[in-house]
Amino acid sequence: MSTKQPKEVRVEAIIDAAVEEFLQKGYNGASVDSIAKRAGVSKGGFYHHFENKEVVLMEANQKLSKPIELLAVQVLEEPSAMVGLHRYIREYLTYWANRPKELSFFFLSMAKSLESEMLMDYYRSYMQSTTDFFTYLFQKANDNQEANYEDPQMMGITLMGALDGVMTYLIVNPDVDIDSLVARLECVWGIKVGGAQYE
Repeated sequence: MSTKQPKEVRVEAIIDAAVEEFLQKGYNGASVDSIAKRAGVSKGGFYHHFENKEVVLMEANQKLSKPIELLAVQVLEEPSAMVGLHRYIREYLTYWANRPKELSFFFLSMAKSLESEMLMDYYRSYMQSTTDFFTYLFQKANDNQEANYEDPQMMGITLMGALDGVMTYLIVNPDVDIDSLVARLECVWGIKVGGAQYE
């Protein structure tokens, strides 16, 4: 890869190469040398953009989370909390179901976070913001008289946990029907769109 390429292109190449290396060799088995070689940059080029493997691991997580963050922003613009919840659940699960490699990387990163305070802080922040997002939507459903949830915060916490659990299910069962899965989840959480509960 030419060093004349824009910084964004080089950074993207390093992140993509790191994801491949981590998935192939595990975090401990992947080296900066092998990541740099796969990305087509020098070892010095790697260190010009990233302090170490841990930082590139976190950057890769942030990159993979961008479409989900954009989805959340769009969902917050929905007048109906129920429509927003339905849209988020469906698009979130579809996103990960169509990206098995990235989903595997997500779980590899979660395991590494047990040893990395920096990565753990990232996941704590992500989980808190996701819980707050769902809590807001469940409370909005109450305020809009679309539902009557007794504890919106607990609904938010449990939905967040359930979606992450379903992601594990998707790894083991890649051929699962997403529409059916979404409908069953919505039935459990009492999510109704247009006055009808998905069943």
